Amino acid sequence: MRPEESSTLEIKEMLHHVLTVEDPQGFRNFLLNNMTYSLGRSLGNSIILRSNLVSRQHATLLAVTSKKSSCFFRIIDGSIDGKRSTNGILINGRKRFSHILSHGDEILFSKDTKAVFQVISAITNIPKINISQNQITKSSYPHLNNQPFDETELFRFSPLQSILDQDLSAHVHKTVNQFISSPELNPQPIIELNLVGKILYLNPAALTQFPDLEEKRIRHPLLQELLVQLVTLVNPVSQFFVREAMIDDKVFEEIIYFMPWNEVIRIHIADVTKQRQAEAIIAYQSHHDTLTGLPNRKYLHEHLVEVINKLEDKEQQFSVLFLDIDRFKLINDSLGHSVGDLLLKAVSDRLKSLLKQGDLMVRWGADEFAIVAMEIHSTDAVVQFAEAMIQSLTLPFNCGGHELHITTCIGASIYPDHHTEVEGLIRNADMAMYRAKAEGQNSFQFYVPNMQEQSFQRLSMENNLRRALENNELLTYYQPQIDLCTGKIVGLEVLLRWKHVSLGSIPPSQFIPLAEETGLITAIGSWVLRQTCLQAIAWQNMGLPPIQVGVNLSIKQLQQKDFLSCLQQILEETNLDPHFLELEITEGIMMDNVEEKIILLNEFRQMGIQLSIDDFGTGYSALSYLKNLPIDTLKIDRIFIEYVTHSAHDRTIVASIINLAHSLNLNVIAEGVETIEQVDILRSLGCDQIQGYFFYKALPADEIEVLLRAQGVTKPNKIEP
Repeated sequence: MRPEESSTLEIKEMLHHVLTVEDPQGFRNFLLNNMTYSLGRSLGNSIILRSNLVSRQHATLLAVTSKKSSCFFRIIDGSIDGKRSTNGILINGRKRFSHILSHGDEILFSKDTKAVFQVISAITNIPKINISQNQITKSSYPHLNNQPFDETELFRFSPLQSILDQDLSAHVHKTVNQFISSPELNPQPIIELNLVGKILYLNPAALTQFPDLEEKRIRHPLLQELLVQLVTLVNPVSQFFVREAMIDDKVFEEIIYFMPWNEVIRIHIADVTKQRQAEAIIAYQSHHDTLTGLPNRKYLHEHLVEVINKLEDKEQQFSVLFLDIDRFKLINDSLGHSVGDLLLKAVSDRLKSLLKQGDLMVRWGADEFAIVAMEIHSTDAVVQFAEAMIQSLTLPFNCGGHELHITTCIGASIYPDHHTEVEGLIRNADMAMYRAKAEGQNSFQFYVPNMQEQSFQRLSMENNLRRALENNELLTYYQPQIDLCTGKIVGLEVLLRWKHVSLGSIPPSQFIPLAEETGLITAIGSWVLRQTCLQAIAWQNMGLPPIQVGVNLSIKQLQQKDFLSCLQQILEETNLDPHFLELEITEGIMMDNVEEKIILLNEFRQMGIQLSIDDFGTGYSALSYLKNLPIDTLKIDRIFIEYVTHSAHDRTIVASIINLAHSLNLNVIAEGVETIEQVDILRSLGCDQIQGYFFYKALPADEIEVLLRAQGVTKPNKIEP
């Protein structure tokens, strides 16, 4: 549909409603200006869905005006007369018969056809309609895409394109047939001329809008070169043609209808300048990241296709590099998205300064950037470029009053060594980046052939982890905590184990980070809490004395809006006294938004739950906050315990932590204790409790039951760690 139809919406200067349709034949953007649109596979629809899986009349869009906003759109399943479609429509994954569309809504018509609704505001830094290139997009006529305007001194026009009968849209039909009996009433200019260029008729709109038509006639910019273009295209099966002309920065669409029976050419003209400007906005925003202003992944793909196609020497090298900011989620989650956004913009600005002419940098998504480096003559040049980027990002960033120090990981693939296709180059660079992340911070890796197999293994691991809960493959183990004065078990820490049906035991170091990254940690964490409470009650029902059990919390669990209510529900359902549950949080969780975290921790305390800080000494929180935290226990990280027997520095740190904790009336537990020498030093320093292989490794529930029944002075574990 076009704005020149009789029932149209006012096009606002700064706001555009856009429907982006993806079907088996590709993407198309539709600028929604009219009051009603029909969608379906029938050619009579305003928006044709090019798939046999959709209904002939699948859906209807209705513009609804209100006093509060200029207009909004409602989508209805089926035709305007109430006939429903065969498949129905899904809006954001939910079946709907009627729905008012909001920005970003995804509409699914069939498994191969979908659309996204967007409300786009104009932006100031997009290029104007290029005076040397046609800006027609797929929302108009696909055949005209990327066709350059012919250049003349006064005006420009696009090549004439024929429209086959099967491609005729409702817009063309309506344009040609509207006011057919009374063309003088048509608000659009209409020109009729014969095959020798003589103007036969001008309607009033044509005379009003183009008063120089009668004087210039066939030499007028609207008509110039038209006959020359038309002669080569006229054939028995084609009577409709289209082209666009630009005159004084205005764009006019010309729909040409050739009537062979009287050899008359009728031209319907519409000013589509605003539509083309809106389409330029859409094209820009669909290819650029709104936060950083960088091109996006869609742009990268099209750019690489063009680069490869233009390479005269297919052995010429260029590199695709993927860059990822380490631990960006921690910054985002702790300091807030506003600070994270400032960091992303600062990183992009710093990296852009390293690019050479011809290079390209895009924001791939989230905290990932991709760079195409063209001027490379060896792998050493890529290494030097990557090292320059890593070095550049080691300098601190000041974002929203926070001084941030970041590290990064970079992976690279090289054309044509690592692949000759766009998707392969991108995939291999991405895999190399993930290999670099596994190597540690500020790492760089080239792609190597076996990375694809490793990537497949990681994907397989993720799929297996998703099924682990439903397959009952996850197990809770418990590591005893020993009182250094009495030698008795005074608490337990829950440790998660995964025994896959075919892969066997998978260490937590492999699946816990994957669970964090994929978000599965939320469901797994809830399961662990429930299992822990059930087991604690089971031991009590066996007649064993109650014992405190500690469960580690992920930052993602604390960010759940309903976590507190879920925790209350678990305690009520299992009937566990909250005093025997201890929640362990890492020091890094307290990195920022401390006041909000303190409120949440106090709510835990009001429930009677005990709280501890795990891995103390390795995080980011200031010691000044420690006195305000409603915690009961500090757990000293194993990295300080490992060398406490022969490192005076580590011994001093441990002593300081113990003294600090005791001054705040906090209990102290040392983790990772493995030798009698460590036990003796910790006892001499006044540490309250220890856990580690020296006494017990993590044990299943039945073995813990045996230990608790025999509860006496525990003896060193004879099994080597």
